[in-house]
Amino acid sequence: MDSYLSVVDRINQAFEQFKSIVWRKTTEIEQLNSFQLTPQQELIMYYIIRNEPVTANQIAATFQISKSAVSQVLPKLEKEEMIVRRINPDNRRESFVYLGEQGKAYAALLHQIDELLVRQYYSKVPLEDLQQVLEVLHQLIAAAQEDLGEGPNRDQGTGNPPN
Repeated sequence: MDSYLSVVDRINQAFEQFKSIVWRKTTEIEQLNSFQLTPQQELIMYYIIRNEPVTANQIAATFQISKSAVSQVLPKLEKEEMIVRRINPDNRRESFVYLGEQGKAYAALLHQIDELLVRQYYSKVPLEDLQQVLEVLHQLIAAAQEDLGEGPNRDQGTGNPPN
């Protein structure tokens, strides 16, 4: 157990160090603050970006939160033009959630940051090594899902790290 704790501590330190370097050297990341999203709103936006159109029920199921909690977040995102909701023509009691104008700008900025990080940092590491990191993350996700009594499901939008 102590060996695992030691490695986890070193992983956490490495992530913190990398994040610190990225924040200092990447001015585009500061632009993310202008969107003033809460951590919960960020996660929901990442999900919408990867899966649009989505429904409130899909968001609630993915994050295992109540539909009521989702219903409190969506109007705030809609007010800030991060999302737009459109009635499902096949089920008028349901709305599809799409990116709004600000949501599209947010998604574009995330993509721009990803491209920058690939150019400046990730491309300097062999692709096979990055794929191994991804595989280890998937193993950790599967272990956490198993512990929660969930089956491994990488297609829910949360199985991949955010941009």
